[in-house]
Amino acid sequence: MKLRSKLLGIATLALAVIAAGSASAQERVKVRFGILTTASQAAYYVGTKKGIFAKYGFDVEVQTLATGVQANQALASGQVDWSGGGVESTTVAWANKLPFKVYSMYSTGGDSYGILVRNEANIKAPADLKGKRIAVPQGTAPAQGLNQLLSQAGLPRDAVQRVNANYGNMGQMLIAGSVDAMAGLEPFLTLTQEKMGNQATLLLRLGKLVQGGGFFLISDQWAAANPTKIADAVAALWESQQYVRQNPKESAAIEAEYLKVEPRIVEVTFKWLNYNPLIDDFTRQSLDTTAKYLAAEKLTPVEVNPKDHLVEADKIIAQVKAKHAKLLD
Repeated sequence: MKLRSKLLGIATLALAVIAAGSASAQERVKVRFGILTTASQAAYYVGTKKGIFAKYGFDVEVQTLATGVQANQALASGQVDWSGGGVESTTVAWANKLPFKVYSMYSTGGDSYGILVRNEANIKAPADLKGKRIAVPQGTAPAQGLNQLLSQAGLPRDAVQRVNANYGNMGQMLIAGSVDAMAGLEPFLTLTQEKMGNQATLLLRLGKLVQGGGFFLISDQWAAANPTKIADAVAALWESQQYVRQNPKESAAIEAEYLKVEPRIVEVTFKWLNYNPLIDDFTRQSLDTTAKYLAAEKLTPVEVNPKDHLVEADKIIAQVKAKHAKLLD
C-alpha cells in the first residue's frame, strides 16, 4: 500500500512537472526574428540557439534575410516582428516613417566594413574609384561609408557606377570581374580575398567613417501587442551579446553554421566587432552625418533628427541597465 502510494506520488509529481513545462512553453510569446546572414548579427542567432531568448519567454522562429533594406521591408510589411538595421537603412526608415523603432544596438565596429578592389582595376587610393563599377548593397552602412569616402576624395556621388548587390553575392561579382570593387563587410571581405589571392587588395576599412553593426528593431505592431515584453526582449539580446563576448570560439562555431562558412572565418570577423548594446556617441554622430547626407542628396524625403527617434531606445536601455547591469560585464 505504501509502495503504491509512493509510486502514485511520483507519477503525480512527474505529471505536474510535464504540465508546468508545457504551460511554460505555451506562455512564451511567439516572435518571427529576421536575422541577416552577417557575423555582426551573431548575437541574434547564438542567443536563439542557446535558448537565451526562450529563457526570457520567447518562442523564436528565425527568418533569414539578406540586407538591411530587406529587413526594413519585412518589418514594415509584418513578415517579421524583430530584426536588425544599420545606420543608413534605419535613417531611411525613419525618413519614410516605417512602423518600427530602435531599442538597442546589436553590435558595433565600423572596421568590419571595407572596400575590396581587384588589383587589375588599378585602384590605389579613394580618388581612383572614379568611373569604377562598385558592388554595394543599397541602403546599408557600407553604402554610407562609400558615400562619405567619395566626398572626402572630392568626388561627387555619381563619380562611380554602383552595382546593387547583397553581401552574399558581391564577392562572386568581384571574382568574376563584373565589378572593380566591392563595399562589403566581414566575413565576406576575408572570404573573397582568400579566394582571389594576389588578385585583390583591401583598399581600406570604413571604421572612421561609419558605425558598424547596427540596431535592434521591433515592429510597432508587435510592441503594441506585447508592451510588457519589450524590456525582456532587450535584456535577452544583452545576455546573448554577453555570451558572444565571453564565449567567442563557441559563438563563432554556432554562427558559422548559420552563415555556412568555416568557424575560423567568423573568428576573424569577431576581431572587428564589439557586441556592446549601448548606443555610443560615435553612433549618434554617424546617424547625424548620415541623415544630413541622405537629405542633401535627395535620397530621403526629409532630413530626420536621429535624437527624436532614439527616445524609446534611451528609455528602454535605461530600464534594462538598471535591472540587468551585470549583462554589460
